[in-house]
Amino acid sequence: MESPARERVPALRRVKATVQYDGTDFSGFQRQKGRRTVQEALEDALGGLLGHRVTVRAAGRTDAGVHARGQVVSFSTPSTVPAGNIPRAVSGFLPADVLMESAEEAAPEFDALRDATGKTYCYRVWRSSKPDILWSRYSYRYAGALDMGLIREETEALQGRHDYSSFMARGSPVKSAVREVREARCVRKDVEGLGDALWEFWISADGFLYRMVRLTVGTLLDVGRGHLPPGTIAAALLRPGSVRIGRCVPGKGLCLEEVAFS
Repeated sequence: MESPARERVPALRRVKATVQYDGTDFSGFQRQKGRRTVQEALEDALGGLLGHRVTVRAAGRTDAGVHARGQVVSFSTPSTVPAGNIPRAVSGFLPADVLMESAEEAAPEFDALRDATGKTYCYRVWRSSKPDILWSRYSYRYAGALDMGLIREETEALQGRHDYSSFMARGSPVKSAVREVREARCVRKDVEGLGDALWEFWISADGFLYRMVRLTVGTLLDVGRGHLPPGTIAAALLRPGSVRIGRCVPGKGLCLEEVAFS
């Protein structure tokens, strides 16, 4: 007598997805009990679509209020829904401040956090004396005097492989604060006829420490307005922990723009 055929168990597939979100009303990316997070919103939405519990891994664990236009996440699913169809299908399950831009099949071992080889962040400062309802949500407003020449000189000192522990907030469990900043630049932009209304601080590195970008930009601004002496960045990198740096600027001006993979 033949035994009953065993039910076939669908193989797990690995999916790589690019996600955008407005971080204003989130307590950061990573799940936190009793708080609204991007991870929870994504996992709940994907679970509703795919019919099973989903765990996502993000390339960057952004803090409260921080935005993303190029966050990358990975997750596994036995669902047969084509990866390319997931962004459109999951949109009905996601809140208005989260968007899945694209998704694709990935290698079974792909991990968005472990496999990322670099990230690019942009911090935006609204420089106009005229307030703007849109930019008040996505930038830090500072209309006071700033010396762009000094700021650009300080920015150049950021590049290279250094110990960036001076620009790491307390509470980080990392074993090493050595990182390689591959590019750092400050650009000025006209917005709706307002000259130099928006200043953007772009930083690309192989990895970032806890609040590293926000502390760096705060230091650049303090040098630019004369609150700290020129050469502060170079001194802080040369003598970690022994040089006073600038304050940590608000999270709302920061956006994760891109994640690189080898």
